[in-house]
Amino acid sequence: MDKRLNKIREIVKKELVFCGAHNYDHVVRVYNLALELAEGEDVDLDVIKAAALLHDIGGKKEIEDPTGKTDHAIESARMAEHILIDLGYSKDKIKHILECIISHRYRTENRPKTKEAEIVFDADKLETVGAIGIARAFVWVGRNNAHIYKKVDIEEYTKENLGRKIKGRIQDKTKHSPQINWETKDKYILDYLYTDKAREIAKGRMAFSKNFFKRLEKEIKGKI
Repeated sequence: MDKRLNKIREIVKKELVFCGAHNYDHVVRVYNLALELAEGEDVDLDVIKAAALLHDIGGKKEIEDPTGKTDHAIESARMAEHILIDLGYSKDKIKHILECIISHRYRTENRPKTKEAEIVFDADKLETVGAIGIARAFVWVGRNNAHIYKKVDIEEYTKENLGRKIKGRIQDKTKHSPQINWETKDKYILDYLYTDKAREIAKGRMAFSKNFFKRLEKEIKGKI
């Protein structure tokens, strides 16, 4: 393995200790998914590997920002630039890697512009659905004192807690829930994934998520 990637892994492990949903394990899964999506494609694997490993490195800054203004994708790119320079990546590689990192976030207008960026985006988004997506969602609930389940009017909720935009940032995390995230974002994943392979993977994961939330609602209401 590239010695530079080993060094990146070491740095990321030390940084991503703030949340079980966005820790080094998450990064490894995104990395592996990205390589799966890249198989057979004419892409720069050096860019994909580095971007996948570094895409969330600035996440702690966002979580610790009481104003809610920090964008972890932008912060991750800022931190990644220094790391990549120190490791001797070329200017062109660094530029491309940073573009992938900046555009990996769903709740932003920075859209992927290259195949490599699309692959990193899709790999990260696949982590929001299926068994792993549900597991991560409830880790997030515990960290933010949010709801296990909360039935809301989605239109009203969007106005009140998502800044009037379905893709808006969550204003008050304690009012959120995995089921709300499913209703406002995750069940539409096929609409915003870029690669055919990611869509195929997502279909199976989405079926699992859909059945889970149906079952959860029945149990919450004491039906089963």
